[in-house]
Amino acid sequence: MAIRTSYSDFVQGNTVRKAAPVRPYVHPVEKKEVHRKAVRSSVSLPVAASAMLAILSFVICAYMMVSYVRLRSDLSEMSRSVTAKRSELNNMISQNDAEYNRIMASVDLKSIEAVARGELGMTYAGEGQICFYSGETGDYMRRYGN
Repeated sequence: MAIRTSYSDFVQGNTVRKAAPVRPYVHPVEKKEVHRKAVRSSVSLPVAASAMLAILSFVICAYMMVSYVRLRSDLSEMSRSVTAKRSELNNMISQNDAEYNRIMASVDLKSIEAVARGELGMTYAGEGQICFYSGETGDYMRRYGN
């Protein structure tokens, strides 16, 4: 195995068959400080603009996420409220129906008729007391006379 060193133009090893190719020496380029500052200033403006754009987009995304979470919370709260109101309405409807059925069960039409005829002196209408009308002319009826 041959070992190449940077200070020699020859390949070192236990058997040398040929010399290494000659490479021209390249001097390292010295960068000037002024040129480096010019590059920094020309690069820093787009980098700053892109950083500001990234920060702005992050802030907008964060605001949108917080708004979305708040809206979802409000929506779930309203949904719970609607469910509670529906339950309350169903309870009121069932209570109203129960009270109506209780009232209707307590009313005896025969006893009402007996009180009306006996105590109040009411009678059924006779032949001349019933008036018929046709409601074809309008929405309401005016009564003149008896």
